[in-house]
Amino acid sequence: MSDQLQQVPTAQSVDSVPVEVQRIMRTGTIWTAAGVLAPVIGLGPLVAAGWRPADLTGGVELVFWLGTLVATAGLGLLMWAGCPVMAYTVEQAYWQKKHSIRIGICMNLLGMALVGLVVLLSPAVG
Repeated sequence: MSDQLQQVPTAQSVDSVPVEVQRIMRTGTIWTAAGVLAPVIGLGPLVAAGWRPADLTGGVELVFWLGTLVATAGLGLLMWAGCPVMAYTVEQAYWQKKHSIRIGICMNLLGMALVGLVVLLSPAVG
């Protein structure tokens, strides 16, 4: 047995930073589209049938609007992640977009889950 330590390669990124920024922008655009379409598809028929958040009682309406605000903030971060880089270096854009897409996805899904829970717990329309 040798006294020398084996050289273990360190974990490295699969792609370079510029390629990763392009990937984040591409997937950020897809997540933005999903974040815009999901509430429209889910709430559109309910609103057309006469359901309104103002009909909710107690603190449930507050939870609905809180979820809406969280989802909207998450959607804003997803939009930022999907925007092209113009004013920053690629390294700065990578750091910003990496965090924006991660936090944006979590906030958008959490907000939509809160709104969905409120809608499911609300009384039936009609």
